[in-house]
Amino acid sequence: MVKTTINLDTEVYRELFKEAIKKYGTTKALSKLINEKLKGVIKKGRSSGSIVERSAGTWTGKETGLQYTRRIRREMEKRVKEILHEE
Repeated sequence: MVKTTINLDTEVYRELFKEAIKKYGTTKALSKLINEKLKGVIKKGRSSGSIVERSAGTWTGKETGLQYTRRIRREMEKRVKEILHEE
């Protein structure tokens, strides 16, 4: 086990504080509660792919990332031209 200091938003701290009291009857279990929550997030993240795969490039079409990017850019250029011509 490693001891560290973290900075929490006040609202996050309040919610964790309340949950620790409700679940364990004391705030001394705050570290235990945070560890449980983080382990759950980490475990869930491992089972659903890496953060990079989840946040970038996970489309179901048959186009590559390069093709997708080029298509989106072309569409954006068309929209900008249309908007400029409307004015």
